Amino acid sequence: MEQEPYDQRINRALALMERRLDRDLSVRRLAQEAHISPFHFHRVFSALTGETVHAMTTRLRMQRALALARNGPRPQWKAVALAVGYRSPDVFTRAFKRHFGCTPSRFDLEHWWRERPDRDAALEVSRHFLRAAPPLPSDFRVDLVRRPAADLVVSRATGGYLEPRRMMAAYERIRELSRALALPMAGRLSGTSQDDPELVALSRCRYDFALEVPDGTPCERGYIRTRRIEGRWAMVRVVGDFAAVDLAWNLLFKSWLPGSGLDLRDAPAEEIYHRTPEEIGWECFDLTLALPVGD
Repeated sequence: MEQEPYDQRINRALALMERRLDRDLSVRRLAQEAHISPFHFHRVFSALTGETVHAMTTRLRMQRALALARNGPRPQWKAVALAVGYRSPDVFTRAFKRHFGCTPSRFDLEHWWRERPDRDAALEVSRHFLRAAPPLPSDFRVDLVRRPAADLVVSRATGGYLEPRRMMAAYERIRELSRALALPMAGRLSGTSQDDPELVALSRCRYDFALEVPDGTPCERGYIRTRRIEGRWAMVRVVGDFAAVDLAWNLLFKSWLPGSGLDLRDAPAEEIYHRTPEEIGWECFDLTLALPVGD
């Protein structure tokens, strides 16, 4: 374990943090997950993430709180507080006010949107979420597929919506890995946005290129090891330019899903690549859009 790179150790701690935002999670437990001495964990964590443990935990909890609050016309802030790990509504309210500048009951999402420094760029990224639901065509085919669990190795880009070179660099890293492992990318490569651009500053939004690998494949420095759990997915094949992909996501999320009677599982949606940019360029796509749904 002594030879394991620190970035992989911190990534394990981050994954644990994200899975358990609804619980109290001590620095000692995070340090244990990372196999780093608790005495040094804070310094290593801050050096590699740019945030303290407390600052990141608070930010992730606040992001999740906003996402939960959007689910209904009148947010139940006490329930939201419990769902994001605050056992006391008063403690949640104080943390919320420090983060957003006002109490939850006074929070105005539209005003917060208007005041975002990256508002114009965020609107561009999120435009398919903000538009009205389009009519569902009769030939819009959605297949419900049960996908098995799979080991994944991830190349991550943070801030790639603002700086496309970061997205390109992450893709190049996953391509190098596929070549080193002699694994074809078609059908194994997926792209996943880990954050909602409507709620997270674009500079902190994470986009993952994930490659399915055989169980036990070692994870080299600079990559993240994770696992897709077994479950059911709603899947749509789309071939075309960005506008075609944009429309398909809009139809899937806003037109098909509400009438399906299905709930979303707590897992990110995926874009599965059938042809890579080397084959068809960066202006055209051949993808399956995959939405995790309940049984």
